[in-house]
Amino acid sequence: MAKNTYPYYYDEERKKPIISRINPEAFLVQDESLCSQNAPFYKWLNKNHFKHAWHKGHYEVCDWAFVNITHKLFAYGMPGVEIIKPIGGHAITIDEFMQIYNIYEKYNGLNTLEFEEDKSEQNTSSEQ
Repeated sequence: MAKNTYPYYYDEERKKPIISRINPEAFLVQDESLCSQNAPFYKWLNKNHFKHAWHKGHYEVCDWAFVNITHKLFAYGMPGVEIIKPIGGHAITIDEFMQIYNIYEKYNGLNTLEFEEDKSEQNTSSEQ
């Protein structure tokens, strides 16, 4: 029998990741457009390889979503249910989420404590 290689947040029964099984680190993003499953933000999440990670579907009365940038997971809002604790204990707007996401995205591929300046400083010092 093959060893299970799925991450700890993967639900074997449902064959998909479950956002509530990760550390509580999801942004609660709120916007009126999120009442539609065809909202541009949801399309952007899918285009950028975020995976839907909750076993419930979309509720048209919910104008919020939980988004985890570390694991690239998201879940539609659910009436009366706090699926995962939101970062900072409060919702943010789509524009605020995009600002935060773009900050982290510029460090994609770098070591945890490495910044873009570190690479340019290394290149400058090695050229001398």
